[in-house]
Amino acid sequence: MSDYLLVAAVDLGTTFSGYSFGMVAELEKDPTKIFANQAWVSGQKSLLSLKTPTCLLLDKQQQFKSFGYEAENKYIDIMMDEETEEYYYFYRFKMNLHENEDSFETLILREAGGKTLSALTVFSLSIRALKDHLLEMLETRGTTLRPEEVLWVLTVPAIWTDSAKSFMRRAAVEAGIENDRLKLALEPEAASIYCQHIPVDRSQERRGFGVSAVGTRYMVIDLGGGTADITVHEKLDDSLLRELYKASGGACGGTAMDAKLLGVIEEIVGKEVFSEFQSQCVEGYMDLLREIEVFKRNIKPDSEGKINMAIPVSPLNDICSQKLQMSFKDVFSKSSLCNSISLTADKLRFKAEYAKSLFNSVTDQIVEYIRVILQQPEVEGVNRFLMVGGFSESPMVRHAINTSFPEKRLIIPQDAGLAVVKGAVLFGHRPESIKSRIIKYSYGVQTTPMFNPSLHDFRRRRTIDGVDRCEKVFSAFIKAGDPVELNQVVEKKYQTNEPFQSKVPLDLFFTVSENPKYTDEQHVRRLGQLNVVIPCPSEHPRKVKVVYVLGDTELRVRAVEMETETACETTMSGFC
Repeated sequence: MSDYLLVAAVDLGTTFSGYSFGMVAELEKDPTKIFANQAWVSGQKSLLSLKTPTCLLLDKQQQFKSFGYEAENKYIDIMMDEETEEYYYFYRFKMNLHENEDSFETLILREAGGKTLSALTVFSLSIRALKDHLLEMLETRGTTLRPEEVLWVLTVPAIWTDSAKSFMRRAAVEAGIENDRLKLALEPEAASIYCQHIPVDRSQERRGFGVSAVGTRYMVIDLGGGTADITVHEKLDDSLLRELYKASGGACGGTAMDAKLLGVIEEIVGKEVFSEFQSQCVEGYMDLLREIEVFKRNIKPDSEGKINMAIPVSPLNDICSQKLQMSFKDVFSKSSLCNSISLTADKLRFKAEYAKSLFNSVTDQIVEYIRVILQQPEVEGVNRFLMVGGFSESPMVRHAINTSFPEKRLIIPQDAGLAVVKGAVLFGHRPESIKSRIIKYSYGVQTTPMFNPSLHDFRRRRTIDGVDRCEKVFSAFIKAGDPVELNQVVEKKYQTNEPFQSKVPLDLFFTVSENPKYTDEQHVRRLGQLNVVIPCPSEHPRKVKVVYVLGDTELRVRAVEMETETACETTMSGFC
């Protein structure tokens, strides 16, 4: 029996964030007893929202001020008072983890006014804000819990690297969540689990209709703000799921469409004016992003005539006058887009066909990811698509997928935008729900074995202590594409090379390649260093057995000194 009373899930999204929770006693009886905050006050219209914008406001001393809608509104006041130098304002920063190829330990983020701060600080303060908001809300309801009574679940895209996942875990620990009370949930998996328990078809009332029958094979397409995150599941008996193909996808979520529409404005005024507008008129830029959200939802496959999008004409006009010595109206009149867009007062009026065409590059990319997966023999028999995430609500996205795969059935749950964070609660409560996964990367350690001329590159031969060895060999312990059961173990043996050696350092690497030979090949990346501490070092060689635990959302490691069967302390460094 678990020793926690509540499961709380935090979803730090690219554009919007939120949380949900469930009491363990209630989840045992009814898995749909999951609650999300419904009191995010959405800006000046005082509407209530299930999620809040992912934006963080800090003061000059880098101390927390506010998060979400409150941060947005406060920063607008700050800009009006021309006090931006006294504050740090970060927004839409999550995609930095997807796009980063270097160490996350040194990753720096730039805020709206140009000042910089470590990514770890920004992410940890944002997670803390959501965590504290949840706990305060529970207290107002009369529910006060000790830290050890809460299991926290943090959602991450399935297509992220282990380094990015490790960074998120570290940020959550920095935010005050105990490491052993934290699980990471893969976003499309969480949505898939959630949709086993709800009426997923809007035309049907039967619970779990469409994806809950044993033997059903379906694709989960999670279209969030930043990424398209796609996986394929098969429903097994006893409410278990198994993954059929490794998580795939890329940066073609809702913000990719935002970039297309922002590109329209940039094409009209030019790069210099647009850059000045972004950096100096943050309020106008934020207003534009809100208008784009509305505009995206208003474009439908059957749209005709013209579709309006309000724009901040006044600041654009000021910058055009300053930089180009022309009004915005005159600049617009010289634009090559005049045939597709007209300007009336503070609105751009898009011809419907042109507006719809802007979606093409984004939807084409999503469709191509799906098409490639469907061509794999492992996913034969998949005839349903389960679409979740905020961008899945776009009529243009749904139309593109429907027309590209007319033989597939498209299923969208009523809470498409909350499916991930609610499913994360269920995953935390029953992590064994995903019985098996497909390994996305090959993992291995860097070794220096004795040189074998039939296996090794002669250019890599090195003589060490009189022995010819091959340097930088990738010694794999699991290959990309391999299926693994939950908590499946792989054992590898290593030994000390020097007298009284106190630890065995293992450099871990990963790659999308199935059969890498060397750690400096293209696409091979360093994951970090695993240090196995040797108990009571001696002058004689000591052997250790390292057990790699696979099949969960994160790689876990434990080690044993073989002669005495003593458990070894293992530490990891450089993993983010």
